[in-house]
Formats: sequence, C-alpha cells, structure tokens
Amino acid sequence: MSKKTRFAFALLCIVLLGCSVANAQKPASKIAPATTGPDLSKLNLEKILQELQTTNVQGDGQEVSPLEVVTAFLQLRSGQAAELQQLVQARQATITPLLTAAQTLIQQLAILLNSGGNPAQVGSALIQIHTLQQKIGQVQQAFLAQFVSTLDPDQLQKLQAVQVAAQLQPILPAFAPIFLF
Repeated sequence: MSKKTRFAFALLCIVLLGCSVANAQKPASKIAPATTGPDLSKLNLEKILQELQTTNVQGDGQEVSPLEVVTAFLQLRSGQAAELQQLVQARQATITPLLTAAQTLIQQLAILLNSGGNPAQVGSALIQIHTLQQKIGQVQQAFLAQFVSTLDPDQLQKLQAVQVAAQLQPILPAFAPIFLF
C-alpha cells in the first residue's frame, strides 16, 4: 500500500468516525458534538481501497496529496508536517487491523442474522464490533490530541473552522435550493 493510499485511507477513517471524535479537546467556541459513532455496518474495505487509489490533481496536472493540502491550509512548518505524517502513519498502522476485524465481524453478524443464528452469538458479535468501534475512536482521539498539541493558536483556529465546516456539510444541500447562500 503506497504512502498516499495509506494517508487517504486514514483520512477516510476520520470521516467515518464522525465529528464526535473529531474534537479530541474541547474547542473554545460552543460546537454541538455529534453523539453517533462510526457506522461500521456499511464499511466496505474493498470499495474504500479502490476509492483511495484515485489521486487529487491540480489544474496544472500536478498530483496533490491530502497531506500536502492540509500542510498548506494550516501553514504547517516542516517539522510539524513531518510529525503529522508520522502520526498519520502510526494511526493507520493501528486502525487498519481494527477495521479489518470489524469488517469480518460485520460479515459474520450478517450471516448469523440471515440464518437465524444463536442470540448469544449475535450478541457476542455486536459487543465485539462495539469494542472495536471504541478502540478506533480512542486511537483517533489520541491522534488528534497529539496533532493539536503541535499547532500554534492560528493553526488551531483554522483546524477548528474545518471541523465546523465538516459538521455543516451534510445540511448545506438544503440551503442551496432556497438561495440562503
């Protein structure tokens, strides 16, 4: 798996985890946290990996990685960018086996439910999936806490603006038809 693919996969994991874990530390402003965890029941690792093969291309034809975009937007210094890359790689190495295990359990759960499986086995699978979701959330929170600790106040403010934008993104389509922006 290439470095670009690993980073994109990690970034996708962030999105899947939802905004509730995106705020590892309480922001200064009042942002309503999401209360739902990631929906691993719809996670298809093969499809995610295929989507991650696509590359972002600038208008001049040059490839741009998500790490480069984040580095430029937050105006990270070279040391911060290198630390972010290390943190992302460490998180990826930790989360990938958890996601794979969750996907396997979800498939087993579907088989159990479709075949009228033993309720104890169904419950056990659900508990294991939930435990994996919690571990993924903890890894993400630790990653964010470490990354946020490297940011200066201006960079932190930009990151928080992106987090607010991510929370608002699902509702934006409702505003466009009535010309509210």
